[in-house]
Amino acid sequence: MINPYKRLDVFKCNSPGHEKFEHRVSVYHVMRVKNCYPQGCIYFQWRCHLLNKGQSCSKGFQHVGRKCFGCKNYFDQKIHNQPVLLLSEDEYHSFLDDLEDFEDWLDTIHDKQIDIQGTISTVKPALAKIIHHRSSHLKLNGYFIHFNEAFIDTVHWEDHCYALVYPEQQERFHFAAGDKIEFRSKVELSDGRLLFKKLNNVEFLERSQKPTWSQSQALVVQHTIIPFAQQPIKCLHCDQGVLVDVVDKSRPQWERSRELFCLKSFPGPEVCYYSVEKKIAEEIDHCPDEVGNDY
Repeated sequence: MINPYKRLDVFKCNSPGHEKFEHRVSVYHVMRVKNCYPQGCIYFQWRCHLLNKGQSCSKGFQHVGRKCFGCKNYFDQKIHNQPVLLLSEDEYHSFLDDLEDFEDWLDTIHDKQIDIQGTISTVKPALAKIIHHRSSHLKLNGYFIHFNEAFIDTVHWEDHCYALVYPEQQERFHFAAGDKIEFRSKVELSDGRLLFKKLNNVEFLERSQKPTWSQSQALVVQHTIIPFAQQPIKCLHCDQGVLVDVVDKSRPQWERSRELFCLKSFPGPEVCYYSVEKKIAEEIDHCPDEVGNDY
């Protein structure tokens, strides 16, 4: 079974807001967040007659916000976007059947403790970015354990899934990439992702002995990681790229999104040497030890 909500080959949207995703949008975003297929969505974009022409605001504001309401230079622009279906009619009906089967399966395991087994692909800090009117900050909520596949009870889940562990759990168990673990957990759908929460009865079937995150390392990264303006595919698939949940509290209605950050603090893929560094380290690890010595 795979996750139909995370498919990116079903819809495409040419909204400017999706440029950093190369206009690829997930099924979950279209059908559950926006519910905008086939009718599309309408929203109003805040504008300023002065700022949009490169002129200065008389009140010193750098962008349009709630305090601009009532100003003679404020106006809003009506925007209408409509997703494009990339599948044929028969393919789309087949997809809807798969989606219905998936949702029925989720209903059968809802709010139950389920046996789960998988091999950890990566462990990354679970960060959230909170935006206020004049500032923003990153918050460490724990760690995301990423599996490329897993066994959920008797179901072979052949797709990405995640477990959220609290900082004290990571300090206790030292989860690392390559560890094969078994545990019990509740299965939830979080922003279209399959998420395991409240892990218990954790058992290690295999230990990789690879390095992993400590609380002190995560707190340092919390203040040093760098966001990307776009979402380069290379960085999105890198084990040092992390998607951060963003909550914009500066808006009249809080807006939620996700941004890609680099845990190694590279400003972009064009200057990144992490993959080369990683390859050299792997080659050194696989070099046979020299036999004997001259002493």
